[in-house]
Amino acid sequence: MSPHPWQLPIHALAGLIARKALSPVELLELCLARIERINPALNAIVALDHEGARAAARAAERRMMDGTLLGDLDGIPATIKDNLYVKGLPATWGSRLFEGFVAPEDDRVVAHLRAAGAVILGKTNTPELALASHTDNLLFGKTRNPWDTALTPGGSSGGAVAAVAAGLAPIAIGTDAGGSIRRPAGYTGLVGLRPSTGRIPRRHGFPALANDFQVIGPAARTVDELYAVLRVVARPEAADRASLAFADRPLPPVLEPGGLRRLRIRLVTGIGSEPVDPHIRAAIVEAARRIAALGHDVDEGPVPFDLDEVDAIRGVLSGAAVARVVEKHADWRDKVGEAILDWGNKGLRLTATDYVNALDALQALRMRATAEFETFDVLLTPTSTAMPWSVEFPFPREIDGQPAAARGSGLFSGYVNAAGLPAISVPVEPSPSGLPIGMQLVGAFGEDLTVLQLARQFEQAHPWADRWPAIATAID
Repeated sequence: MSPHPWQLPIHALAGLIARKALSPVELLELCLARIERINPALNAIVALDHEGARAAARAAERRMMDGTLLGDLDGIPATIKDNLYVKGLPATWGSRLFEGFVAPEDDRVVAHLRAAGAVILGKTNTPELALASHTDNLLFGKTRNPWDTALTPGGSSGGAVAAVAAGLAPIAIGTDAGGSIRRPAGYTGLVGLRPSTGRIPRRHGFPALANDFQVIGPAARTVDELYAVLRVVARPEAADRASLAFADRPLPPVLEPGGLRRLRIRLVTGIGSEPVDPHIRAAIVEAARRIAALGHDVDEGPVPFDLDEVDAIRGVLSGAAVARVVEKHADWRDKVGEAILDWGNKGLRLTATDYVNALDALQALRMRATAEFETFDVLLTPTSTAMPWSVEFPFPREIDGQPAAARGSGLFSGYVNAAGLPAISVPVEPSPSGLPIGMQLVGAFGEDLTVLQLARQFEQAHPWADRWPAIATAID
């Protein structure tokens, strides 16, 4: 049985459009119909731009007929996380503080997608200020995992990944400040990338939280699809000076994993006495064995960071950033949820010395990270220590039978953001119940291509993209 168009990767969709076998208008209407029928059960997409999307699809159709298509993203629907600006659409950041706010400009990532012909469908749900590991807020409520709607897809890019995993849109743009793309991708069977800090330029948007921990990144069903999006949006420009670090590191037209050198890979499956779900640990050990079989040197070793230090730095920087946002609203304590109330009160008690000391500690951490990656090329870990948990709770109450703290599911993700490193989550063998499990591959700063090539090599040997949750296929 041939796959339905919504099941096809974007390169296959681009081929159909180029041959005039599928109109961008038809593809858009298919996505909109699926959103109408499936999204109410997931609450992944919180704002749709019917008029703008249809205008963009008609323009792509005209280019199709004229033979002037702009590339593989021309006519392809995409969603944007609700903490990013899309001109003319609501940008609430998941908070009642910004209820009714309409973005006056496109963020650069959105402008680049539009220039490539992508059709912007609308906005996806995020926890308040994108600062939680599950997706729920006072404006729009909970987002649910397509693999089991009683469970969370994680956060803070939970709406983004739920939409792609359910076949509502082929690609999504999210953000990652502490695992916010990678962990939700792992919970939903997708590929999610946190690029090196600066790789994707930013402009016109909400203020950064936690210094430069947060970056924009894509989520998709396959590495090739993700890479096609990355090449469009990762364009160094003077407006974002951090992006100029990549001016002499252009991304090649396609990934070539066949030329990947033999990599030194450090496997880490746990941190001290912190619990890790046994199904996740077993899946990661097996994935490491499979990577070794592809010709790489895999050795288990110690975790290359101090978890408490990472948490302390992030706590100060995030608290100060939240305080900066909320202090502009006199009634903020009456409008925000409990988590942001706590962050804001903590941030308002911080001193300038606290903040500068955190920046000094961050700089020292980044210097140590550079030294660590001289002893190995890639760090291989679980994306998360926990399987997706009940949508009713902000974090898992237990992991491997042990009580879990708020940070418990994200032990391996925050360090990546603090150090500014590229990291990707790739699906591995699922749990016995069929729920997805993610493997995280982390590279040295600027080595985005290395982790992408390794991820693609693994994916080609052990494909996962043909697996869909029941909710995605039930209406066909």
